Amino acid sequence: MTIQRHTELDIKRINYRKPEKQGLVYYSAIDYNNEPFFLQTPKMICKKGGIEIIESRNNNTLNMETMNIDYSFYDAFVNLDELNVKKTFENNKEWFGKEIPLDVIDNMYKRLNKPVKKDSKPIFEFKVPMTKGKVQCQIYDQKRTCIDLNQLKEGTEVVCILHLRGLKFLKQHYYCDVYISQIKVFLDGDNKFSILDSYSFNDIEEETNEIKQLEQDLMLDEDFLNSLQTNKIDKQNVETELVNSRKKLKEQTDIVENLEKKLSQLN
Repeated sequence: MTIQRHTELDIKRINYRKPEKQGLVYYSAIDYNNEPFFLQTPKMICKKGGIEIIESRNNNTLNMETMNIDYSFYDAFVNLDELNVKKTFENNKEWFGKEIPLDVIDNMYKRLNKPVKKDSKPIFEFKVPMTKGKVQCQIYDQKRTCIDLNQLKEGTEVVCILHLRGLKFLKQHYYCDVYISQIKVFLDGDNKFSILDSYSFNDIEEETNEIKQLEQDLMLDEDFLNSLQTNKIDKQNVETELVNSRKKLKEQTDIVENLEKKLSQLN
């Protein structure tokens, strides 16, 4: 499964199948390059009534607006609307068994976007799938952790993955059936930054460099160490000789003292 981005869409890869009856409606499945058509939105801001509207049984939709005045995503849906009308007109005889004028088809089609005023942010409204009052799509935070629906609030930054299922034909009109498959929520506060409590830097590189520098310094001072070793040996020899000399001196001194005593007795 491939998730498409609006900046890379190729309308030639969008395929439409002949409508099939499903209950009281006819449904023309859409795929992108023979795969389910999943489209990722840019980062947007959840508008008024996000969680409240989703939980409402009357209008299970999520309203969002672009982060700035950027019409690229809006234009992608305008182009998709035009393609839906064009393909319906081109295939109307095969699909419905009769030729329907283009203006009739165009008037029957309910577009995905509302008109945007100049210098205003585009606003989008997408359906949230629900079963028995429970939201069916997954909601994640920026750490890829599944979170509770109540964290989706007005003003929250979100990215959605949309599933464009197909064209749904009713008695008086038809539209492109789009719903939200996944929601990614960018939370503020503690969840926005991950702050470590203790010193966590990896110092292996610095420690390795210090060891290498120390080894290099030791290699440069090898001659000095050798000289110290030589001096140490010389010092030991001198100390030994000094001890022997002092011993000999003491022996001579004792001999002299004995001789002086004997001489004194003879006098």
